Amino acid sequence: MKHKHQQDVSMKAPSRGMWRRSLLALLMILVCFAAVIGRLGVLQLLQHDFWQQQASEQQLADSVISDKRGDIVDRNGVVLARSVEVATVIMMPGEIPNDAARQLICDELPSLLSIGKEKLQKQVAKIGSRYEVVCSKIDYDLCERFIAWVKEHELIAAFRVIQDYKREYPLGNTLSCVMGFTGTDNVGLEGLEAKYNRVLAGTAGRVVTTQNGRGDALPNDLHYETAVAAAEGNTLVLTIDATIQQMVENHLETSLAETGAANRVSAIVMDVQTGELLAMATKGDYDLNQPRVVQNPDQAALIASLAGDEQAEAYLTALQKQWKNKAVSEFYEPGSVFKIFTASTALENGLISEASTFHCNGTYTMAGVRTMKCHVYPRSHGSQTLAEAISHSCNPAFMTIGSRIGPSLFAAFHAKFGFTELTGIDLLGEARVTATLYHSADTITAVDVATSSIGQTFKVTPIQMITGVSAVAGGGELLQPYVVSRVVAPDGTTVSATERTVRRRVISENTAARMCAMLEGVVDGGGAKNAYVAGYRVAGKTGTSEKTDQGVAANGRKNAVASFCGFAPADDPRIAVIVMIDEPQTHIRYGGTLAAPVAQRIFADVLPYLDVEPRYSEEELKTLKSTVPSVTDKTLAAAQSALTQQGLMARVVGNGTNVTAQMPQAGAAMDKGGTVVLYTDGERPSEVTVPTVVGKTLLQANRALVDAGLNVRIVGYPTERSDDLSARQAVVQRQSVAENSVVPEGTVVEIHVVYQDAIE
Repeated sequence: MKHKHQQDVSMKAPSRGMWRRSLLALLMILVCFAAVIGRLGVLQLLQHDFWQQQASEQQLADSVISDKRGDIVDRNGVVLARSVEVATVIMMPGEIPNDAARQLICDELPSLLSIGKEKLQKQVAKIGSRYEVVCSKIDYDLCERFIAWVKEHELIAAFRVIQDYKREYPLGNTLSCVMGFTGTDNVGLEGLEAKYNRVLAGTAGRVVTTQNGRGDALPNDLHYETAVAAAEGNTLVLTIDATIQQMVENHLETSLAETGAANRVSAIVMDVQTGELLAMATKGDYDLNQPRVVQNPDQAALIASLAGDEQAEAYLTALQKQWKNKAVSEFYEPGSVFKIFTASTALENGLISEASTFHCNGTYTMAGVRTMKCHVYPRSHGSQTLAEAISHSCNPAFMTIGSRIGPSLFAAFHAKFGFTELTGIDLLGEARVTATLYHSADTITAVDVATSSIGQTFKVTPIQMITGVSAVAGGGELLQPYVVSRVVAPDGTTVSATERTVRRRVISENTAARMCAMLEGVVDGGGAKNAYVAGYRVAGKTGTSEKTDQGVAANGRKNAVASFCGFAPADDPRIAVIVMIDEPQTHIRYGGTLAAPVAQRIFADVLPYLDVEPRYSEEELKTLKSTVPSVTDKTLAAAQSALTQQGLMARVVGNGTNVTAQMPQAGAAMDKGGTVVLYTDGERPSEVTVPTVVGKTLLQANRALVDAGLNVRIVGYPTERSDDLSARQAVVQRQSVAENSVVPEGTVVEIHVVYQDAIE
């Protein structure tokens, strides 16, 4: 009975509490199931792209390939900057098979790849790393040797090679302060490289490699694997002519050495008809391929002698100075070059004419200020025409002209010529113009006009100055200067092109033509005669200004700026040239003595290069050089006849009837009237020692060279055209053959003559 009772109890229906518990459990299961389904839906539908990317990143190793920047070329297609293919070596330490292989890597790769052994040892020890950069931007040949080494030692799984690019500048220092450079990431940091970084930059590529579950790259064959190719950037086509640029830089280098300019030298060549820059240079500069190397050896030595923060600060200062584009970023007082604009303003407004006369007694007085002196004081210029006043660079005459212009009109034309605003040139670093740099219309006084009329008490940049002078040379229109001519896509199509842009007309064509004629006189016998080039009508003006806002220098004088700005041909201007020598350390610091000769050499090189035909006067034809003909192996009579036809003389050595040798050799350039030594009977040229003639007067130098048995060729303004040799003595600045050199008798020695004009 007991057993039956127990059985009845166990089989009775579930209680209400049990149903409630079961229902609750079921609901919880359903809720959990719904949550799982919902989560799966989110993962599958809403987060599909995210988790797919996560899976890809787990299964793929993704490395960026640097974009290939576009080239920078000159107007003729000469490459100034390009990107060359290099490689980056990546190591996966976990794939190095054993300790022996690790030791082999540490022993041999440092010398093969020119890398540090200590750093490599640390990288090899990082077993869990799958991306260690062993070295970057190695060239193709070295990369091929590395690949061969890896294959030889069966270490393919441990290394990868990624395609990369580095910037290369084939012409080194050429145009460096304009070009600028890139960083290790190929991003522009200075100059055009920075200004046009987005234009030059392409699109980065990617290298994608499969990897295993541990995240280690799977073996490959060390090829340049590119899953997504890097797209090339656009090319910049400049207005710069590399040949003209190198001409200018060569002459600036010489000037820097001769003058010892403490604050560097600068020059610009501009097309006056378009505003295109054909050259823009600053020396000292730097090698674009090594921008962080201090180029000035004296500065480098000084920096090396320092330590700690002092050394770091000096190093950074030196770099920033050599990177700076002086032609657009530094202000200076223009001095007498500005008289071009004072005269232009007065002519344009009918306040003076070529018939106007001005009297100079050596001083200029104004009420309330101390007497201002002419640069020839205590002498004077006396009565002079406008053209003579410009040629003499007479300060009292131009202060008189300034008084006729008056403050309001002077300020208006100062602004009109562009000296109160940026030129807008397409370069980084153009110095910002502020009201503290010039006399504004609401503050200028009569005294300000007097000092400003001769180019003092205000500042400009070289690019402002040459742009203003080009307006006078080009017919009175102020143009927008520019450096980039076109942007060209990789497929050769033109993306954009710069056109000639007239900012405004500042003077009439008539005024411009009259100024050109008078400025030609400054070079043809005036204060800028050192810029004279035979066969070409050069116009321009010199300037010398003291840095009045600085203290006295170590030599007891204020620092100065010597400059020249001019154009040619004067009657049909093609190019303008400005030369600025900042803080020359020479005793004589006048623009006519230091800057004008540099401009002369630039004009003499550039004008023939541009196919500007020379037109010689009768006087110039008498002093033209001749080319020595080949007369060796000719009879003595025939040789003498050939030389006579070239305007040359002959001196015979020996008693034979046939010429067996000659000096100078055929093809040499000589002044007409020079002597060619003819050797007969097998006689050979004797040797002579070249004397020192630098610093001597022209007469002294000519006598010394002729007495030594040498021919003389004179470069510079011809002495017979000077109206006052006693006051403006011709002095030899440079000789083509070094002193004490031993050369054959009859060798031509070129001497560069400058006039020591005390004209500011």
